[in-house]
Amino acid sequence: MASSDVTIVDIAHALGISKTAVSSALHGRGRVSDETRQRVLAQAEAMGYVSNRAAQRLRGGMHGAIGLDLPADLRELAFYMEFAFGVADVAAAHGHDLLLRTAAAANGTRPHVDGLLVVDPTPKTFPAAIAGLGAAPIVAVGEYRGDGHERVAAWVAADHRRLTAEVLDTLAARGAGVPALGAISEARAPLWAQQVVEGYTDWCAARGIDPLVHRVPVTPSDAEIAAVLTDTAAAGRGALLWVAQSVVPHALALQAQGVGAGVELATMAAEPGPARVVGVDLRPRAYGRAAAELLLRVIDGDGLGEQLRHEAAIVTPA
Repeated sequence: MASSDVTIVDIAHALGISKTAVSSALHGRGRVSDETRQRVLAQAEAMGYVSNRAAQRLRGGMHGAIGLDLPADLRELAFYMEFAFGVADVAAAHGHDLLLRTAAAANGTRPHVDGLLVVDPTPKTFPAAIAGLGAAPIVAVGEYRGDGHERVAAWVAADHRRLTAEVLDTLAARGAGVPALGAISEARAPLWAQQVVEGYTDWCAARGIDPLVHRVPVTPSDAEIAAVLTDTAAAGRGALLWVAQSVVPHALALQAQGVGAGVELATMAAEPGPARVVGVDLRPRAYGRAAAELLLRVIDGDGLGEQLRHEAAIVTPA
């Protein structure tokens, strides 16, 4: 008779391995050998183990679905669509439905999800993202330190300060001039975007360079992009690092018309396909998979407090 009293920790003690290895083997995640996976599965069967998720479902306490909250003003950007596909991959592999939350639960109706991923939370967006969620666990995609941060059970994020320095070092190695930064307006910027600004100012300070930070909306108009290009060139800066996604194609088109010509562009969120400028490939589909796997671990009670770093890559034009 299967028993929900047996835990992952019990199996780990019986086999003399870590509870993380046991969890990975049981749920088909992580890096464990086939031999270890088979040992874990055999031990779990012998001990009558039933996962927290399965036991809770038997008691009617779970819905078999996870939620995803994306920034309302950014859902059409390629990064967020690919990220959502990565989450969907993991949800499907583990027999879960995926609920995309498109509006706050203003009427107090509780969403039928076992946990929620909140992408790029800010103090302005986070309360609405978790409205009506009850006690379901929350995983933040990107660190969050604003009001209500104690509700976040775990988070996954890229190291944007380090990545900023790597992009700027790559530009310098290519012979680009002194860089400026096209940052997101402070009222809309999530913590990761603020960390890019901090990384940029630190990089400049280490080299005795005066930082030049332009603030623009998260989805700037061509006129706003042109103004930044013009001001950057007028300031004698030879490079411009954009924080937000989907700006570079517009900036390149404007440069082809002579606006800000000679300013080398870079981006913290590279577009899909061959690199057109120096940038950061955040590997959004892999990012989504990592976030969904972390949420499932948290739902299992195995990932509480986890702070996971997602690895991105620097790309350059051929």
